[in-house]
Amino acid sequence: MDNQEVNNSKTLEQQALEKYAQLAFANIKKSMVQDLVNNRNESVIYKRYPIERVVTMLEKPQSFEKELREMSNFLYITSSHYRRLMDYYAKLPTYNHIVVPTNLPKKINTKTYKDTYYKVIAQIEKYNLKHELPKILLSAFVEGVFYGLEYETSDSYYIKPFNSNFAEISSIEDGCYSFSIDLNYFTGKEHLFPAYGKEIENAYYAYKGYSKKKIKGNTNLRWFEPSNGICIKADENNPLFSTPVYCSIFLDLIRLEDYKLLKKAKTEIDNYKVLALKMEVDDDGVPKMDFDMAMKYYNQAAGNLPSGIGLILSPFVISDFSFQKSSSADTDAVNEAEEEFWSSSGTSGMLFGSAKASSSSSLTLSTKPDEQIAFSILTQIARNINRKIKKMNLPYTFELKFLDQSIFNVDEYSNRMLKASQYGVSGSKLLYAASLGMTPSDVVNFSYLENDILKVTNEMFTSPLISSNTISRSEDNVGGASTQEEKGQTVSDNTEKSREQNGNNEN
Repeated sequence: MDNQEVNNSKTLEQQALEKYAQLAFANIKKSMVQDLVNNRNESVIYKRYPIERVVTMLEKPQSFEKELREMSNFLYITSSHYRRLMDYYAKLPTYNHIVVPTNLPKKINTKTYKDTYYKVIAQIEKYNLKHELPKILLSAFVEGVFYGLEYETSDSYYIKPFNSNFAEISSIEDGCYSFSIDLNYFTGKEHLFPAYGKEIENAYYAYKGYSKKKIKGNTNLRWFEPSNGICIKADENNPLFSTPVYCSIFLDLIRLEDYKLLKKAKTEIDNYKVLALKMEVDDDGVPKMDFDMAMKYYNQAAGNLPSGIGLILSPFVISDFSFQKSSSADTDAVNEAEEEFWSSSGTSGMLFGSAKASSSSSLTLSTKPDEQIAFSILTQIARNINRKIKKMNLPYTFELKFLDQSIFNVDEYSNRMLKASQYGVSGSKLLYAASLGMTPSDVVNFSYLENDILKVTNEMFTSPLISSNTISRSEDNVGGASTQEEKGQTVSDNTEKSREQNGNNEN
């Protein structure tokens, strides 16, 4: 069926809607970040609050959502520790995924079933999940919730973040959150409407009215729920309010910065020296030297001192007192504050260069809870995507599933799927391909390219690839069991110690 036949089979309403979507997306896909000509920017100012204010905000987080989000964004910009923690969770999953069938009927039209599958994987390929999702997870962790507006055509897709200070969760549909936006956000910013689409523009003028046409608005329409909204909440325990996931460690971050400032101030003070000239006095406290003569010597000495060294002239004995027993105490205080920060976050500091020693096995176990936190948000995102697939009204049903695969268990997961596919477990071949980073569309396209077009197996690589199974043993080929690294396993502490001891013995 060619494009002309497809267009003829569609109703005029469907064609009009698709045309409108293309025209609307033409403005969206090239969204202006800064209006340099008219100096009209859509920006947000983040700020830091004093520690007393932060304590008050943490006592009643539901009353200070906006302030806590501002503080979180500020710390993400200014604190390398907080930035690395947020980036860690956003980039922890591999975002590898597959498309699986659901509600399999007894009778299936093979061609229609195959075409439906191709349509679903092409739709998901258009979403560019590995590019869009890390941004969503990062925003969800930093602010506690992500509000976005989806814009798409037949070959383009984009999620535009919306200011979280002007949005609220308003409903739940099919297990997915929907949100409403405060249309007051666009007051004085009507020039932004081309970047948000006609739906929001019409809702705004229905609320505010058209001043030139002298049409009054309806103040009850202040909150508007856009049809293209997507909402991802990091903590689903309470949908009534959203605060940054790790707002509880804000005080630890502030204390860490304070310790760094104290260390810097101590270091600067230690670089300065003061010389004291003592004037001799008699029993009545009268200086024995004439004051003018003393000032002469004082000025001579002051004129020959380098910068950083001060000079004092006094009849009193001057003594210095230090409240620190050793200079290493400042460094220890900073290190302890860093360890306290990672401990409070529940994330191992070993991942970020902490000096605190720990075994590799315990480090591996410590990443498991972190993976579950990220995977739970991926499950929420999958429900949103599957809701979109349901609305496609396809003859057969499919759904998206993310692999429980992180940057730490990539090899472990791939090896599990490889063994499963070798033993003929259904679906394991597709899971294995997905664990290697291939999308469902990649699997289909590469298979067609290799087998039907290039004929890689039959014509290009007629000989088996070289491996330990296809080469003969020679004098240069040293036997032995495969190492743990070759098997994709984590090297144990005992193995590392044994290797070090053997290396020392050989030397």
